[in-house]
Amino acid sequence: MNVDGVTSTPPEGLLRLRQLLPEFTRADGSQNTRGLARALGISRSSVMRWKAKIEEEDKQSAQENYTPDIDGIEEPKPRVRVRAYNLSVTKDLPVRRMVAIGDLHLKPGMEFEHFRWVGRYVAETRPDNVLQIGDFFDFESCEMHSAAGSASQMHRPSFLEEMGAGEDALEAYHSEVGLGDFPHDVVFGNHENRVERLEELAPNIAGTLTLQRDQLFARYRWKTTPYRHWLFFEGVGFTHVPMSIMQKPIGGRYPENTIGNQATHSIVFGHTHRNNNVTVPKIGINNAITITNLGSAMPHGYLPKYCDGATTGITYGIHLLRLRGGRVESDQFISMLELAEKYA
Repeated sequence: MNVDGVTSTPPEGLLRLRQLLPEFTRADGSQNTRGLARALGISRSSVMRWKAKIEEEDKQSAQENYTPDIDGIEEPKPRVRVRAYNLSVTKDLPVRRMVAIGDLHLKPGMEFEHFRWVGRYVAETRPDNVLQIGDFFDFESCEMHSAAGSASQMHRPSFLEEMGAGEDALEAYHSEVGLGDFPHDVVFGNHENRVERLEELAPNIAGTLTLQRDQLFARYRWKTTPYRHWLFFEGVGFTHVPMSIMQKPIGGRYPENTIGNQATHSIVFGHTHRNNNVTVPKIGINNAITITNLGSAMPHGYLPKYCDGATTGITYGIHLLRLRGGRVESDQFISMLELAEKYA
């Protein structure tokens, strides 16, 4: 016991105990505590205390000198954190340049010089595709709004006259653009659909009028898509006018907003004669669609008969669209006045 009254353990005693432990350890692993006490000349309680001291020292030494054995242990893969915002997944996708033409409402007596200007622009721009969004023809000969025997019905052109006007217009256009130089498509509008509706009411002529209409486009290598149907390029849907759930054309003062709220993909359409291009955000990472209204490609200032009295809102021109990744990436509007200044 030291001067402070605390029992001390002499280092030489611990060393001597370490030396004697193997000799006084039985086969079953237990120690002969009585024999160790006689050999060391101390009490059995002191032997027990010294043994506890040795075990504590051995445990502390083992902790200080521990080296983990990592041989054969597979190291965990590093944790990769992926940022899920500001994605730019479209920059490596293909781009399609398209000349898109709005409603034309072609009819006998109309000046066709603007078809030639559009042809010159296409030949100069050399797009990947040319598409007309419908209402290529007015088809007054097939309209059913006029009362039977009325003056307006008596003065409307014949179907053959309208086909002749279409021939003249396409001839003027393709005099500037060679046949087959670029893929051409037309998505039929409600005015082309007048032909089908008339044939439904007169089964004896079923197929005769639609055949002439479709053959005209086929001669100039234009592919046709029926009214209400869709044509897709680079994930962007083209149709004359989107339909509501009740199969009615979506209209109103700002149809782009209504269409954008309901649509699940980008859309290019016509029908309203008003040029507009809006981006509609959707919930999701960098997610949005585009709604593009092509307006009209009629001669500047021209009003179809059924629009008589309209004074605002109609736009006259064509579009150069750049499509990529399911959107209209850019929309360049070229007015009819600009085309006239450059190509007339």
